[in-house]
Amino acid sequence: MYYALIGDMVASRKLDPSARKEAQELLRSALAEVNREYADSIAADFLITLGDECQGLMLASADPVSAALRIMHSMKPYEIRFSVALGEITTGIDRSAALGADGPAFHAARERIEAMKPNHGARLRFALPEARAEEAVNTVAALCDRLAIGRTSKQEELAYAMLRAKLKGERLTQEALARSLGIGQSTVNAQLVSAGFNEYCEGVLYIRRELARLGGGV
Repeated sequence: MYYALIGDMVASRKLDPSARKEAQELLRSALAEVNREYADSIAADFLITLGDECQGLMLASADPVSAALRIMHSMKPYEIRFSVALGEITTGIDRSAALGADGPAFHAARERIEAMKPNHGARLRFALPEARAEEAVNTVAALCDRLAIGRTSKQEELAYAMLRAKLKGERLTQEALARSLGIGQSTVNAQLVSAGFNEYCEGVLYIRRELARLGGGV
């Protein structure tokens, strides 16, 4: 089995030409970063498939949550939504590009991304082989989306730095983060509390644990 990921920029057609070009360049750069950082767990590299979409293919033992969140963060201030589906690929796989791969995993990811579009707050959703696990994971994902809505750029920066460290198994204290940014620890704490970071982080870690259980990964 594999994780098929499909990304879709939110409301990109409403952007003026210069902003849309900037968003596409950010996406291209973000995909290149993920392809380098997650090279050992990627089955077919992420690439832009249409002006507003991208896709990639990861091994079942991979961490698609971290990869998707990495791209989503790198795209700020523009928004991108991701669907992640765990399933089979029935065609050959070309490591250099996910465009030629096909099978139930990509079909499920496509269905999920289309279902997300009417829900303007949906940013990360999953199609999984266990119905109960899928329902639980998507419920938690929806709550995480809600917690992340309306974050300031500073809250986003701090929350992602702390979350990224946790996802990588690294210890990053508020004091260390504050020192690296030249601000006070109390400021970091206040911003993280306002962003609902602890609850958001627990939700993301729960989702990752469930995917690891199903895919035999992290």
